[in-house]
Formats: sequence, C-alpha cells, structure tokens
Amino acid sequence: MIKKLFFPIIFGFVLLFFGCGNRELKEDAAKVGDAMCRNIDIMNKIRAANPADSATLQKLHAQAHQLEIEMTIVYKEFGDKYGEKTKDPKFNKKFNRELRKAMLDCPSLSKKDRDQFESDLKE
Repeated sequence: MIKKLFFPIIFGFVLLFFGCGNRELKEDAAKVGDAMCRNIDIMNKIRAANPADSATLQKLHAQAHQLEIEMTIVYKEFGDKYGEKTKDPKFNKKFNRELRKAMLDCPSLSKKDRDQFESDLKE
C-alpha cells in the first residue's frame, strides 16, 4: 500500500515544486519585461519630443530617471532571489525565453525586435 502511494506522491511534489518554480520565473520575467517595456516607451517619447519643448523633455527625463531606479530594484531583487542560478546557462535560457514571451505584450516593442523574439520562441 505504501509503495503504491509513494511514487505518485513524490511525482506530485516534483510537479508542484517545478510548476511553482516555472510560475515564479514567468512572474519575475514579466516584472523585468514590464520595466523594460516602459523604458522603451519613455525613450521613444524622448526621441519623438520637440527639442524646444523643455517642459515635456524635463518631465520625460524625470520619468526615465524614476524608472531607472525601479529597474535597479527589480534587477537586484531578481539577483537576490536567483543568485547562483543566474550563472547557469539552462536557467538563463529559460529566463530569456520567458522574458521574450513577456516582451511580446509590449506595445512599444519595435517590429524588428518583435520579429526576432517571435523567431527565437519558435526554436
């Protein structure tokens, strides 16, 4: 009886453990992707702004600075959470895949980058 239940229980724990890990990685990739997307958006707005409109440029640069602080925090939290795993090529491959998926939702992503990300995800 115990032998019959042992393997299904272990299998269940493995699925639960790895499922949570993948979900967490997806969520963390989404956080990084969101920050990157907002950064792309702000940089596009700065490039498109009228150079003579100092008030708009000042506002956009302040937003870019605030986002830079936020991105530093997000990257630090990611590094603290995953530590040595970030040196593992398999982990980085998984993370980069999840990040590309998250970035596809970014409306500010260039067509060239979008095409590249879609191509990368097909592999």
